[in-house]
Amino acid sequence: MASSRRIPRSRRALGATGLLISAVLVAVAGIIVSTVPVLIAATTYAVLTGVAAARMLSNELADRRREWALERAAIVDDNRRATVSRSREHIEFANQMGSRIRLRDAQLAELRDSLVTAEIDLAKARERMSEERARNEALQADVDAAQSDLESARLDLRRASDALAESESAELHARAQILAWEEAASEEERRQHERSA
Repeated sequence: MASSRRIPRSRRALGATGLLISAVLVAVAGIIVSTVPVLIAATTYAVLTGVAAARMLSNELADRRREWALERAAIVDDNRRATVSRSREHIEFANQMGSRIRLRDAQLAELRDSLVTAEIDLAKARERMSEERARNEALQADVDAAQSDLESARLDLRRASDALAESESAELHARAQILAWEEAASEEERRQHERSA
């Protein structure tokens, strides 16, 4: 804006300057001549040229002010457009950030739901594992009891086998004694038979 005020002087400003210089020259000439008609004419010319110069400078100043006002209005309008553009960009950025935040919130909610589901599944898996552990312990207890019963049955079987072996041995011994007795009885009968013959 300062550079636009340093433009070359207009024709009206140069004309007003020329009129004022001519008024000064006429006034100096009137003072030099020092006659009443010349002084009146010089004074009248100086006043008229001063009024004309003032009018020209006033018009020039008004035009300059209008130009400056138009320049300022254009600058303000440019600033307004830039502000509107920046506002639109900010609104668009805010909308994008809002969309991203909503998307993140939705993802977080989904992750929370997944976490809750995973925790429920983990609790169920722990419960199943506890049940399986209890079942395993019960089966292990059953296996231990079965092994104890098996060892007891084996011991009973050994005792029964030993008793059977002893019984068979006693039976064989008894049979041997019976056979020996029968042979002795037969021998005794044969001897008696020989004696009686």
